[in-house]
Amino acid sequence: MPLAPATKGYIMLTKTTLSSFTPQRPSSRRSSHFTKARNIFRMTQKVITVFGATGNQGGSTASVIFSSPDLSAKYKVRAITRDPSKPAAQALASKGTELAKADLDDLESVRSAIAGSYGVFAVTNYWEKASKSAEIQQGKNIVDACKEEGVKHLVWSCLPNVTKLTDGELSKVEHFDSKAEVAEYAEQVKGDDMIVSYFMPGFFMSNLTQQFQPDKEGTGVVTLSQPWNPTETWVPMLDIQRDTGLFTAGLFEAGSKANGVFVQGVSEWVHPKDITDQLSQITGREVKFVEKPASVESAAQLGNKIAEELTQNMILIRDYSYFGKGSEKKQGESDEFLLPGAKRNTWKAFAQNIQWQW
Repeated sequence: MPLAPATKGYIMLTKTTLSSFTPQRPSSRRSSHFTKARNIFRMTQKVITVFGATGNQGGSTASVIFSSPDLSAKYKVRAITRDPSKPAAQALASKGTELAKADLDDLESVRSAIAGSYGVFAVTNYWEKASKSAEIQQGKNIVDACKEEGVKHLVWSCLPNVTKLTDGELSKVEHFDSKAEVAEYAEQVKGDDMIVSYFMPGFFMSNLTQQFQPDKEGTGVVTLSQPWNPTETWVPMLDIQRDTGLFTAGLFEAGSKANGVFVQGVSEWVHPKDITDQLSQITGREVKFVEKPASVESAAQLGNKIAEELTQNMILIRDYSYFGKGSEKKQGESDEFLLPGAKRNTWKAFAQNIQWQW
């Protein structure tokens, strides 16, 4: 996610030590062996700089690396955060993470933050400024900084270009198009020395939890209303906090095989009726899906830029399967880049761990 403004060129790194290799009195021969082993270990680790490391996508990427003995031995995480003094950032530091603060609007600040990195996972937050041009510039700053600093592998969190995908029918989904334009820019400028891979997150399961509404008449029925066909629309559900890292770390591991690859980040493709039926089973409440009408014309009449954008976003799922017509049938191509042995979450398992307040 975009970071809080910082002084130009400013970076703060907090380096933690590997205490198991650090003797109290480094004067003995054994101490020197420990010190040498520690230095070799550090030198062989590749630095992966993670933007938004205390957020959803960045946090998942960092967590997957930390939780894997193989990955944590191979990669050292450098976390770009809004505020390195916050508890979430300090929790990362306690795991051996370098903390860095950078201003995405300042190219030199981004360069300083990623200097010395083998890889970078980058995500920006359109909604912080709700500006397409601002997000595009932030993304270009990241791409340019990676190229100038000699980063070998960039994993860019992006989304489809909806305007192009729909031949202009849906032209207001700016938070998709802006990230897609950065991806197009990266492909143009990356050259032969940098691998760039693209992670396209699906519909967040966590966002759906806020959309269930109890019946105002007190019948006990809970309703989910969207402009989707209950049994035909495919919704690409993603447990953003749990499963993002399974894809992004997998892309880093794939190396050059992932160059130019666009991965559909999906935990499970689900029909709307299955979403509500499974929730009924879990909660014991009657949960219904209601298909509400929506069109480009009706979205424009809402008189609110964000409401129009989000309505078009839902129409995108209904008419274009989010990533493009038939993309649910191509999920296997993306799944090839999951970490070996990775098991994704399901909507039912996710919902079972939610404290539903109805």
